Amino acid sequence: MTTTTLVHRVYNGPREWWREGMVYELGSPELGADGLDGLYGLLEHVRSLGSGVVLVRPSLLETDGGLDSFRDFADRAHGLGLRVVVRISGAIGPVTGAHVRPDNPIVVGREREGEGLLERAAAFLAAGADGIDLGTIVPPDITDQTNLERLSEYFTILHAMVAEHVDDGIVGADVSADYPETLRHHLQDDWLHHLRDDRLMLARWDRESLTRHITSSLSEHDRFGAAPVWRHLPSSRLVGADDPGDGRRWFEVDADLRHRRSMALLTLMLALPGAVYLRQGDEIDLLDQDKPSDPLDLAAVIMRSSATQDSLFGSPLATVRHAARMRREHDLATAPVAFVSGLTWCPPEAVVLLARDILVLVNTTEQAIDLPVHAEVLLSSAALFQEGGRLVVPPTTTVWVVASTVA
Repeated sequence: MTTTTLVHRVYNGPREWWREGMVYELGSPELGADGLDGLYGLLEHVRSLGSGVVLVRPSLLETDGGLDSFRDFADRAHGLGLRVVVRISGAIGPVTGAHVRPDNPIVVGREREGEGLLERAAAFLAAGADGIDLGTIVPPDITDQTNLERLSEYFTILHAMVAEHVDDGIVGADVSADYPETLRHHLQDDWLHHLRDDRLMLARWDRESLTRHITSSLSEHDRFGAAPVWRHLPSSRLVGADDPGDGRRWFEVDADLRHRRSMALLTLMLALPGAVYLRQGDEIDLLDQDKPSDPLDLAAVIMRSSATQDSLFGSPLATVRHAARMRREHDLATAPVAFVSGLTWCPPEAVVLLARDILVLVNTTEQAIDLPVHAEVLLSSAALFQEGGRLVVPPTTTVWVVASTVA
């Protein structure tokens, strides 16, 4: 018997952009004037993905009279219909896993803690920023330098600053779900437009874990009336001592399997309600270990790979663009979500969810899955094949299917 378990209701409230936007997160935590000037060409690429927001961390800029390069960058972005969110702080290293350390700094370059964060936020807002992001918050469980009550005071001031400069600006931050009390504090007391947790990153590659982590994130955000916000990997790089894994996470596998899992999870994420964050390079399936540290070199790699993938049907870039378009057309950002079990053609170990009229299948099993004969596939994270007149979904692949064709 087929069972449908509703885990998130349809959103029928005001349609603010931040409730459903796709944010493109530039990878370098240390951008200066030269870096911003050299990234103009990347803005066209961001728009081509279907993203409406770019997030930058210009930590090398001095805010005392030194923001001309940022103004030019913001003006160019606005001219292309893109919003610009500025990250003014945030831990560079992991806050969960085997490599957590209490001396994890939250500021780099010209950034300063305390009142310096507020001064920096005000300067960037005056120069054209559409929102302020505090990056990854180091929880008090790790360091006594974090005072949640004081941080809430900062958030209150930031909300007022953003409202003063921008009609529909946002305040955002990352908090690890490994520290549930800290996460609930920020959800309940700080009302951030984009409070990102890391539940997708913390998941294992199996149906139970993925289902539980997605359900938990939706439940926590719904409980406090917050918009769901998703990322499948952290803003920091998954390399060496910055790897937040504990030996069980979905990404702790060899490079080939990580490629497939990353694209499958990214394709799943783009079907989920709320806003999504896309890290620079993920749209071409570029692993962190292969990303140049220099922001201009990274941008050049992405532009070259994009030129190659642009004409390839089923490439990572084509998949992300198509998913973003289907996400808009089917209004998935405000959709109800239900997990489905008991389908006669689908093994119980696979993840199946329903978002409006789209059924999303994540093959987390080790066997290929035959789709029903009349299945209408909208997109897939990897190539499918045919056998006996049926489309077949290989392991570690996500597909979007018109639900009525497989019910």
